[in-house]
Amino acid sequence: MKINFPVLFNTSISRYKYFFIFGNDVTIFERTYFFLQNKFSLVPQELSESELLTSNFSQPSLFDDPSKRTLYLVPNVSDKILSKLEEFKKGIFIFTSLKARSQSKLVMHFTQSPDALAISAYASPITTSEFEFLVQGMRLPVSFKANLFKSYQNDYTGLLSTLDKIRLYGDVTEDQNEVFLKKQVSSDEFLPFIHAILLRDIKKSTELSPFLLAADIIPLLRTLMRSFLILLELIPFKEASKSIPWYSLKSSVFFKDQPVYETALSRWKPKEIYILLEKLLNLEKSVKYRFFQNSSVISTLFLEMKRSSL
Repeated sequence: MKINFPVLFNTSISRYKYFFIFGNDVTIFERTYFFLQNKFSLVPQELSESELLTSNFSQPSLFDDPSKRTLYLVPNVSDKILSKLEEFKKGIFIFTSLKARSQSKLVMHFTQSPDALAISAYASPITTSEFEFLVQGMRLPVSFKANLFKSYQNDYTGLLSTLDKIRLYGDVTEDQNEVFLKKQVSSDEFLPFIHAILLRDIKKSTELSPFLLAADIIPLLRTLMRSFLILLELIPFKEASKSIPWYSLKSSVFFKDQPVYETALSRWKPKEIYILLEKLLNLEKSVKYRFFQNSSVISTLFLEMKRSSL
């Protein structure tokens, strides 16, 4: 059977063993993965085509649990897999191809197979069915859901980010709904502010703080916590006058950010970092349970931070 991506959310998928995603929109591929792994409640095990073709799926292992299903993701497949499909006795398979088109051999095979579903992945706005899938389990007022859908129908990434923020805040009151309908700040846009705090640059952090929205405060506080935990991990190398093994740290640091952390090491003492981390935790609690009442929360929070840690 073959369907277009928007139809997927109204399709019963339990009868299918093979899913073949083809088209030219990588974002739609990701949206399809997300839906399938959530529907099956399984984390995909990724295999390359060569690994798939050399693996023995036809012989069950003595250690296999017959009641346990496995979801396999095999990207960028070619016609080579068709001769081996009958050997794939175990598991559920998601195959993908950016090159295949409607009349290709792969698409034709999966379209005609009774236990396969071919899904065309071309640009598509968020449908009401997909939206309901994404917000399932969230207690959102009907009017707020309608406004969310209208605001983010053409911005899948923005919707996911906004839903994550709503979950962070827990129950959001009606007067706070408007905050989540505004354009959200991406984590990359936090970086100049994060760097200013790491470098104890009061002037720069003051200039940047008005551009932060109330809905972004908790994600920002958590990003700050991660940044200062990284700084704490670097302290022993500073004290021992050793070069920093950036690629073996517990937390990865992008190479462009490494000079910022090296400079920050000379501006923070371990005791100050511990105090700031505790204050960041308390600030998040304050945002959730006391301060999140009006737009002045941003200036209030960062005045507090500058008084206590800069």
